[in-house]
Amino acid sequence: FIVSANYFIAAPTSASYAARVGSDSSIASIIIGMTSVAALVSTLLYSWWTSYSYKSALIFASACCVIGNLLYASGLPCHSLSIVMLGRLLTGFGSARSINRRYIADSYSQSERTTASAAFVTASALGMA
Repeated sequence: FIVSANYFIAAPTSASYAARVGSDSSIASIIIGMTSVAALVSTLLYSWWTSYSYKSALIFASACCVIGNLLYASGLPCHSLSIVMLGRLLTGFGSARSINRRYIADSYSQSERTTASAAFVTASALGMA
């Protein structure tokens, strides 16, 4: 839920946020896109990592998410677009969707997967509301 909120919370305010840190508002799409790019890369990393450990991958993703949000919030007081971008990038690495989906696929029986996946998607969708 919180990770989904992290993705979509920046969208409505990214243009004004970019302007307030001294950049052009046209950079807003890059601020938003940094998270998706990092999530794409992290999916590959996490698909390999979860072959060995779910716990360490989840801890790493959680740490990235927390640090990324702190950096994103620090970008305004520091007046730094670089900190904003790094924060959004780390927030993308904090996406644990692929870890959660892999866990569902590995841990639930075939008959339970639909219910578990539906619960996961519902919880994720609440973050977009």
